[in-house]
Amino acid sequence: MNEDPIVQEAREAGRLYFARFNHDLEAAFEDLRRQTEELRRAGREVVSLPPRRPQIQPVTAKKAG
Repeated sequence: MNEDPIVQEAREAGRLYFARFNHDLEAAFEDLRRQTEELRRAGREVVSLPPRRPQIQPVTAKKAG
């Protein structure tokens, strides 16, 4: 499968961003919350969607063989 350069660039940006916080998930989320609040205060529209429940797919039995 061919690697998409845009996907690779996005993944690398995510890795670098996360590394800034020593791979501390809580610290990275706090930074994102801070940035979001700063944008709100600056008058930017910030979209907030309600949480979605995962849709459970029925499990079907497979025949052996």
